[in-house]
Amino acid sequence: MAENINELSIYEDILDRAFSIPFKQTSDFVALEQELYSVVNQNSPHICGLIAMMFLDIAQGKRESAKELAYRIWEIGGELPSFFEITYIENLLNLGLVEMASVLVKPRFEALRENIEDFYSVLSRFAVQTGSLSLLNRLSAFNEYAKEDALLYEFSQVFQEAGCVSQFKDIQKLVLENIKEDICAYEYNLYDDRGFADLEIVLYIAQDDISCLRIQNSIDRKIEAYWLSSGKERLYNLSVVVSNIKDHDSWIADETE
Repeated sequence: MAENINELSIYEDILDRAFSIPFKQTSDFVALEQELYSVVNQNSPHICGLIAMMFLDIAQGKRESAKELAYRIWEIGGELPSFFEITYIENLLNLGLVEMASVLVKPRFEALRENIEDFYSVLSRFAVQTGSLSLLNRLSAFNEYAKEDALLYEFSQVFQEAGCVSQFKDIQKLVLENIKEDICAYEYNLYDDRGFADLEIVLYIAQDDISCLRIQNSIDRKIEAYWLSSGKERLYNLSVVVSNIKDHDSWIADETE
């Protein structure tokens, strides 16, 4: 058992270091990958080691390899320590595998009070990515966590007051459907520069800037067409940006900066 605990601590340490590296620093991820390979038993790898591998693949834009690991981890199954379960859910969301993520997220929402402390960040992200304002409403009840996300709940309120709950869900579904073969990471930013909450979805892919702009323009046109067909007045506080995966900042900001 002690050996397993030591092995887990190595995987967690590698992930902790990986989380602090901007994705453009490919050589640092390659070095961590080599370090990980030296620990993982290739014949019978530990599931938490595979989760670490999956994140390193995502950071390097190796979508297909990361996706293969997603399914391999899924087949192994079993209970995970919270740190690795959260990382796995984040990985699934990055790859747009929301149906798989939902299976893991559902029990956490069903026992929200017991899980909010550890899982708040991944639950709120799941709610945004799936366009579920009802789930955001449930999270907003826990003010000690939601107060740090005030702009997110202001944004949610705008869509709800405009009677556009289903539109938000439809647009998020549309976005994922049009990037699902390419997506390596999914993020969002919130701004209040214009006096109200703006939500910017950022989709990262392993393609050049011209391809990113082409896909972004295509998604923009489809969102515009959706609003025209919806019978609702368009809300302009939701936008989409498509960027190269190397433009992704570190997963966790360096607190020393």
